[in-house]
Amino acid sequence: MTKKAKLLFRPLNEEDLNSLVHWFSSFEDVALFDRGLPVPVSREYVVESWKPALQYNEPPKAFWFLAEEPDGKPIGLCGIQSINYIHGDAVIPLFVAKDYRRKGLALTMLLELMELAFDQLRLHRLSTIYRANNQATEKLVTSVGFAKEGRIREGWYADGQHHDIIQVGLLNSEWLETKQIVKKRLAETSFELVKRSKLQN
Repeated sequence: MTKKAKLLFRPLNEEDLNSLVHWFSSFEDVALFDRGLPVPVSREYVVESWKPALQYNEPPKAFWFLAEEPDGKPIGLCGIQSINYIHGDAVIPLFVAKDYRRKGLALTMLLELMELAFDQLRLHRLSTIYRANNQATEKLVTSVGFAKEGRIREGWYADGQHHDIIQVGLLNSEWLETKQIVKKRLAETSFELVKRSKLQN
């Protein structure tokens, strides 16, 4: 069995923002993962716009996490946001650095988010959106049980053209049915997310 690469998975904090700015300076990446940013943005914009998302609220409205190599290099960002505790609903965004895509890191992070959302926060459903031509994201979310719930025609502009937006959702009851299947698939990936204390031992 191939030895898994151990990656640190921890909460995102304001001190991390400066090291993530380069992700938002790539037009290709911004257009692929973020519908809200029409153009690459400056370091100052990234830092200031993210600060409210990292401020503590009671109850918390979002949880953001960073995946990084043992040397501290950030390679993935994910979270649970727009949490509505009354309806038990939340949205999950995911971003993986270019060199780590299609290697199982997104699946590894997604499982952590689903376990937090469904097993700890006891949410009822999760949802996310992606650009219709983003086949990697479509394959990822479909493989863990997300179902297509809607299509917004030509609502995402990128690469000089308008693309459809696909919305998908996953219910807690569906997660209970697919959890063990997902964990089995996770065992076949190249990464293991560990806490800081375990990584330092």
